[in-house]
Amino acid sequence: MAERARDVKRRLNLLFDLWNEIISRWEQGENLERDDVVRLLKREYERERISPLRGASLPPDIYEKEMSSLYIVGKYGMGLEEQYPELFDRIFYPEIKYEKIIEILMTSTSEEARDKILAMLGREPEDNIIARILRLEFTKIYYGFTDEESLRRLVAAILRVFPEKERMLSKYIRFYIAFKVASGIYRGEVRDRLTKEAVKQGTALVFSDIRGSIPDDNYIRKIAMEVFHVPRRILDHVLPAGRGQRRGRSRA
Repeated sequence: MAERARDVKRRLNLLFDLWNEIISRWEQGENLERDDVVRLLKREYERERISPLRGASLPPDIYEKEMSSLYIVGKYGMGLEEQYPELFDRIFYPEIKYEKIIEILMTSTSEEARDKILAMLGREPEDNIIARILRLEFTKIYYGFTDEESLRRLVAAILRVFPEKERMLSKYIRFYIAFKVASGIYRGEVRDRLTKEAVKQGTALVFSDIRGSIPDDNYIRKIAMEVFHVPRRILDHVLPAGRGQRRGRSRA
């Protein structure tokens, strides 16, 4: 738990400091745009050598997506949305829209929800939109503002309203499980292969409505290395290395 607290504390300190800078600039009359804040967020993460919350890949828009962390911490951790509604409307309009969609998904019948969301978006939701909606809930879980049950209910609601998104949901839950196991290794809670399998299979059971969502160990390894910088010797104890990884070590 100490490792998790340390990682979350580092991220929170960064986001708190960045919020102080944003508010200072806003109160001084600076016309901040979303792109300006994305650049500030990227600057701070790179300065502190902190990876955005992500899977094994590093997409070019990762910091635009990581704005969800700034939004969640500002709204739920600092209560800033009520104090600075105009700033939130100007900077976090995507996240505000996605939270409205979450509310619709959780409170409306399937037909009503689908009609309302299509009217709001003007089209069928693309996979990227669904992923951004799920990312908000995932981020709230990571920072302790909600629990895994909320993500399970959201996934079930999306599947109910947009059953054609099952494959995309499976991909996202595969990421979520891999991230959970990787962070457990980093925290020292997952120390052997038996525990790893228990966490992996147990979490997959929570999302049993979604088929094909269990990640392979190589995917978990990549997240553990690239996001949490877990040493290879620890990973080799918990995760069996693939052939390519063994060859890589023998050449080193």
